[in-house]
Amino acid sequence: MTMTREERAARVADLARWIEETSREWEDHPFPDNVQDEWERNNRELREHQIVLAELQDRDGDLRQLAAGGHVEGGAIGMAYGSERTVDGSRRGDAPFIRLSDGRRATVARGESYRRHPVVADAERASRERDKHVLGLHGSFGDLIRSMSTTSGSAVVPTVWASDIIDRARNLAAVTRAGAQLTPMDAKVVQIGRLTTDPTAAFRAEGSTVTASDPVFDNVTLTAKTLSALVVGSMEWFQDAPNVDEIVKNAIAQAIAQTLDQQALFGGVVARGETGATAFNTTFPTPPNPRGVLASLLADAASSVLGGGANGTAQTAATFWNEIIDTIFQPQLFNEAPNAMLWSSTMAKFYAKTYNTQNDPMRVPPVVEAMERLVTNQIPSSFTQGTSTTNMTDVFCGDWKQLLIGNRLGLQVQTLTERYAELGQLGIIAHWRGDVGLARPRAFSVYRYLKSN
Repeated sequence: MTMTREERAARVADLARWIEETSREWEDHPFPDNVQDEWERNNRELREHQIVLAELQDRDGDLRQLAAGGHVEGGAIGMAYGSERTVDGSRRGDAPFIRLSDGRRATVARGESYRRHPVVADAERASRERDKHVLGLHGSFGDLIRSMSTTSGSAVVPTVWASDIIDRARNLAAVTRAGAQLTPMDAKVVQIGRLTTDPTAAFRAEGSTVTASDPVFDNVTLTAKTLSALVVGSMEWFQDAPNVDEIVKNAIAQAIAQTLDQQALFGGVVARGETGATAFNTTFPTPPNPRGVLASLLADAASSVLGGGANGTAQTAATFWNEIIDTIFQPQLFNEAPNAMLWSSTMAKFYAKTYNTQNDPMRVPPVVEAMERLVTNQIPSSFTQGTSTTNMTDVFCGDWKQLLIGNRLGLQVQTLTERYAELGQLGIIAHWRGDVGLARPRAFSVYRYLKSN
């Protein structure tokens, strides 16, 4: 029996409600077999209904455009870019990316556990038997580490523990707190559709020809690269500490988060002040590093990189906030909507301690006050630019939902016993794989070499 659109939307709402309630009920435990089977059936049915509703909505839009005398072309590509659909078939702006390979949404929604993304859930089901053995044998991530502490070896971390580490890293990284979207990767290379040129409209005389203006689409290609984090501790601590599970998870998550911030902002930078900063003192060629915001803008949208003077830029007392205001407005010149600004703690303190001629704290301009400002010390405050030594920094602003962080499925841990044997220590290396990509480079701006102290 064919379902009406209203019946299909109601069924989607019921299925989505069941999936949400089941996710909360079993958040910290593997699904029993009967729940797992029902989960798979309901997810398949949900995706089928959502696809039909999306196609119906796109068809309605095409019909309305044709009825108005418009031009319809590339409807299939429109679906390939798409916006994530809500249960009633409407578009949701928070996650406008889907995978070109299978049409499923590409990113993990804000507030959603990484483990609940459909691609991750499918991988967890595929490895269920293997994970059951590890979970039953060890019970916790800390117990797995303890069991590996007496011999060198490596292990693939079960999805439930790996997802917990990834979620912790998401909560710690400044770029993801600003809105950067995590994209699970079930292959080394994943392509995500994006809109690069918006359609335009124009008034016309009665009876005149309508000029076609089609949107232009291409894709963001994420290619997995390897990031490794090393945690070192005493053999006694790994064997005896009751909270080894929490501490090791947090240590790995913190290391991943800090490197993600660094590479999402500076990956691909190989020259000038940033690479000589005390905190870096190195270059970030790609590969092996991903290409972050600054390098992407320098390559594809150079006018969105402000400042960069031969000797840096010092603020002028009468117009102290001008450089920050310029950075905020630059994406808006291209019809983008920046939502947050990232700067170093030294820079944030420098602006907070500014005073007027009456020694009153300087007023923050409304446009700056309205912008979320996040601190990350992965933006050093010690760049040297020309005659300005160790007191320059960069400020980043953008619509961070347009920054995609690919996360290759599978987290691997490896123990190093011989390297630290004479110290009675054990090394734990976690290998994370992923990439960084900008969906819309013009959604970002950077002010380079602004005085920070």
